[in-house]
Amino acid sequence: MMGSTEVTLLTLQEAADVVGCHYQTLYRRVRSGDIPTLVAGGSYRIRREDLDAWLEERDQRSGAVPDRGQRDWPAQADRLFSHLITGDSDAARQQIDRLLGGGVSVAEFCDCLFGPILFRIGGLWRKGDVSIADEHRASRTVEALLERVLSARPKPGPKLGSVVVAAARGDRHSLPGLMVAVGLRADGFVVHHLGADLPAEEIVDMARRENADLVALSCSIAEREGLIETIDAVSAAGFPVLVGGSGISGSEAIDLGAARYGGSVAAAQQTARAIVRERAARTR
Repeated sequence: MMGSTEVTLLTLQEAADVVGCHYQTLYRRVRSGDIPTLVAGGSYRIRREDLDAWLEERDQRSGAVPDRGQRDWPAQADRLFSHLITGDSDAARQQIDRLLGGGVSVAEFCDCLFGPILFRIGGLWRKGDVSIADEHRASRTVEALLERVLSARPKPGPKLGSVVVAAARGDRHSLPGLMVAVGLRADGFVVHHLGADLPAEEIVDMARRENADLVALSCSIAEREGLIETIDAVSAAGFPVLVGGSGISGSEAIDLGAARYGGSVAAAQQTARAIVRERAARTR
């Protein structure tokens, strides 16, 4: 049974409260055609995603950039979720481009939008509310959006270090590792992204050949055999292991032998920088 995507409809007064203006001011915008509306029960209704789009366009025209701490990430995630689940890739790109214009970082895109949305879609798939095809289409669109986000960011300065990113044998989830790889590249690291379901010996071999400063492993499953095997092999080869992902907690990652835990892309960036600094200090 396929689930329907929920749409939030606001009255004019509710929309005016969101914008922070008088009811009549918003009404004039509606009458002029600036904001799309629906009519329900004889009254105007505004879809929340249409209101958010109008607000972002207004801010860009005026040169105003909303404070990141005040950005309504749940509303942004709902909008992008709707675009992804309906296959509207053009609308998804337009939303991402507006956020890029507002100065959103790669880590924010991953931690506040892509990660939560993919987790949500995965949950719907497990319940049978969306099809495998829907889930795969959304994932491929997110991959394209990640490349768009990375290419739009200014080129980083001097390289911070070298990182191998992968998911261990048995973990076939590739997008979490891709988000970490994109985040580390944006931060200035040379990243060797190997994808998902990698044998431990292949990860170690790549780390040796590229003289990596660390290995970052994403974990999205409950099975631990492949992850433990990889942590042990990489650590024995002398490379610090950074573990993160929705499938493991920080305390368990450390108990399994990881040097550090990164529960988000932003945390992975910060932790990778710390590992590189510590290794550099030991070699002085």
